[in-house]
Amino acid sequence: MPDLKNCEYFLVEYAPSALRETRIAIGLFLFDDAGRLIRYGFASDWHRVRCLDPQADLAMLANLPAHFERQETESLYVQLRRMQAEDSGGVQIAAPRGVLTTDPEEEFELLFQEHNATPQPKREKRPAREGSRPWIHARLSEALRRHALWERLSKDVPVADFTAPGDGFRIDFAYRPNGVTNYLHAISLERDWNQAKLLSYTFWKIREKTKARMTAIVADPFPGIPAAASCREILVGAQIQIQPLSLLDSYLEGVRHELRIN
Repeated sequence: MPDLKNCEYFLVEYAPSALRETRIAIGLFLFDDAGRLIRYGFASDWHRVRCLDPQADLAMLANLPAHFERQETESLYVQLRRMQAEDSGGVQIAAPRGVLTTDPEEEFELLFQEHNATPQPKREKRPAREGSRPWIHARLSEALRRHALWERLSKDVPVADFTAPGDGFRIDFAYRPNGVTNYLHAISLERDWNQAKLLSYTFWKIREKTKARMTAIVADPFPGIPAAASCREILVGAQIQIQPLSLLDSYLEGVRHELRIN
């Protein structure tokens, strides 16, 4: 099974007024499960803060990294917990959130981009690359609608009850016809090595607590790609069935039969 690590992160937020609920994330601290600091970062562009509060003390905000750097690493987690409990002042600490990851450094980049990066101007949406997970997911969604299954399946199914509190991973679709939950998840064998490991770990944790089956929906394979063979081996080893798009219609007819749809 993949070596997944439990981590916890705090958001540093700017709150211009106690009377307003609007807050803006301006920093992020990521810790391991022992409370040791992995990495932290702060916003470098205060445009969003100025839009929210033209009177904001930008010099004070810009000095926050230096302020926290002066703290002892061992006591930083405790200090953030205390600040979160006090919940006062213009700079506040949000309640910690858990995250399960195979690569804490990469996870920090993703979290920081999600919460702190300045939004970029909207660009024309490019079509998903053929064979990618978004492309496979789109084909799967189209097929579910075509077979009148879209409204019968659960979507974006959370797994935190099976893995760990705060786990944000979600499985694309699920249905439960006869006491066994059947999961469907789009995955790219050529590109989603980490996704394959994460899906395998998740399915293992699910089966520890309930009866379940998992089917990975994949693009039709291109021969001679080592990564695809490795991903396939990971999934098969976790007892996850693999269903190529070329056979999806007949597979979904079987799902209709299980759900007794005429």
